[in-house]
Amino acid sequence: MLGAYSPVLRTHQVKPRFAAVFLSAVPLGMLSLTIVLCVHEWTGELMAAGLISGLFGLTNAVGLIIQGPLIDRCGSRPVVMTAGGICAAALLGFGTVGSFGGPLWIIAAMAAAAGMSVPAITTSVRSWLPGVLSEDSDRAASYALLSALFRSAVTVGPLLVSVALLMHGPELAVMIAALLIVAATVVFSFTGERPLRTRAVALSTGSRGRAAYSPGLRTLLIAATLAGLAVGVTSVAVPGIMNSSGVAAIAGAAFGALALGEMLGALVFGSRTWPGQRRVQLPIIQTLVALVALLVFLSSQQPWLLVTAMFGAGIIRAPVSIVKSALLDQVVPAAGLARGYSMLVATGLVSSATGNAIAGLLADHVGVDNLLLVPVLTLALASAWTASRYRTLNTATPLGR
Repeated sequence: MLGAYSPVLRTHQVKPRFAAVFLSAVPLGMLSLTIVLCVHEWTGELMAAGLISGLFGLTNAVGLIIQGPLIDRCGSRPVVMTAGGICAAALLGFGTVGSFGGPLWIIAAMAAAAGMSVPAITTSVRSWLPGVLSEDSDRAASYALLSALFRSAVTVGPLLVSVALLMHGPELAVMIAALLIVAATVVFSFTGERPLRTRAVALSTGSRGRAAYSPGLRTLLIAATLAGLAVGVTSVAVPGIMNSSGVAAIAGAAFGALALGEMLGALVFGSRTWPGQRRVQLPIIQTLVALVALLVFLSSQQPWLLVTAMFGAGIIRAPVSIVKSALLDQVVPAAGLARGYSMLVATGLVSSATGNAIAGLLADHVGVDNLLLVPVLTLALASAWTASRYRTLNTATPLGR
């Protein structure tokens, strides 16, 4: 299986760029939790902690939307280096102001600045890959590897927070996150700019404009919105179910199983050729994800069975993100790849946060167990939406290796 990724890893500058992706993604797995812990410790107010953490997530999505077009227009290196410096400074400011009992509005402003300026290294690398990998199978394998790498990094983040808490406190986790952002920015700064043929295309203003109005991109964004709602509701429902069953500690195992499933699913899916065109594959896989979501709901009364179902959900969910990423090459011009990818990721972040809020509002009315029916519905709608608009996802090449 791993041999399928050899051509990708042998490509010039892929390894340092992937290393930068990993280093930049670990803080994303740390900061939401770290901000909650820090603000709660400094103020004693859990509501303030949750609001500021939510503000960080929202501004992170906005920052991606801003950085994507800038990367298309100016190149990735200056955007990443500028954003990385601002993000590290904002994180250090956040930790310093909070530790010395500074005003809450300044703490919130620092968190917002950090979220806005998280360097879009994953977006940069994703938009760079098509220019250096000529074979469609190699590009598909690279997207799978990028997905697995990002997921593994985000999974490592909470573990580092736990280590920081044991050694000192949540302020140490903030410092570690800032250092990782600096390290990722430095590693990325030593890589070359995007290929000349990609940059030449990026100079076309008309191509950039078409990226925002592509019918295929709109299809993917709506599908990402529906999937993000499912993620947001699930992230609230599963801990609630475990807590009501008296096994709250197993909630971490459930999401760990989900992450492990996503990593394995991405690596397996990207290692071989799968029949059919991508625009046909996507609704089929989305339907499978909806069916697994139904299994998650049916297993909600048995905590360890729920953990197993979450592992299966991760395995099936991973190919969806890979196929969506690959379809960007078909529905977005080369000049707008960074913008298109950043919009796709930002849409998922915002809709996931919306799903959190929806779950919180519905929990008392329908019961925490029944919340897991919402992902089944939204994922089924995503499949139906994509199937009804598959002609906008124009592609005629198979995915995989």
